[in-house]
Amino acid sequence: MEPYYYSIRPEALEGTELDRFLAMGWYRMHQGIFTSSHLELDQPYRVHWLRYALKELDDRGSHKRIRNRNKSFHYTIEDFNGIREDQRELHRRYRASIDFDGAITIEDCLFGSQETRQNIYNTKVISVFDGDRLIAGGYFDVGATAAASILHFFDPRHYRYSLGKYLILLTVDYLIGHGYEYYYPGYVVEGLDKMNYKLFLGREIAQYFDPESIVWNKFHERILIKQHPQQEDDDKS
Repeated sequence: MEPYYYSIRPEALEGTELDRFLAMGWYRMHQGIFTSSHLELDQPYRVHWLRYALKELDDRGSHKRIRNRNKSFHYTIEDFNGIREDQRELHRRYRASIDFDGAITIEDCLFGSQETRQNIYNTKVISVFDGDRLIAGGYFDVGATAAASILHFFDPRHYRYSLGKYLILLTVDYLIGHGYEYYYPGYVVEGLDKMNYKLFLGREIAQYFDPESIVWNKFHERILIKQHPQQEDDDKS
């Protein structure tokens, strides 16, 4: 398919509007919202937006092991009311430890170049603590019936605790407990496995958006295989 990219910058965004955008393969960027078919690196890589129907999730063995690994920690989930200094410092250390492109700062992720720091989204903040020390943080936006994760970061010294996945589990726990229907973790990229961790909730229940038919399909491993233009044409014939 021909690559595309669209974005808009609404002055306000109600929860039902966010639900509709997410259901059409759009996603938050700063204080706007966008959709794209490809990620531009050394060449275009096709992206596939994911979602999960929360009623289909179950707490499988791998999830229980992650929860057990983190049982000595405690966490909070609160409304977003600004960025704390301990969050900034933790994100700085996390950002310095990763070998892929990520948000330069929390401010840049949530607001971009906007100076007023006005948030049009209904954003929740997750904080995970070891005693009184912040070791992981995350942000997710909620609509009326759906929600999307925006940013996760954690102390690189706690890598063995799978804190990125733990933040996802805490997010879906919150959403299920509050009656939400869908969770959108972002996208996976064909030919690049960095984003495949988003499938750990369950590949057999994950859905991906097809922008050509405008439907959500059951996840299939073939969408992770890098295709060349000729292959894409052959698939359509």
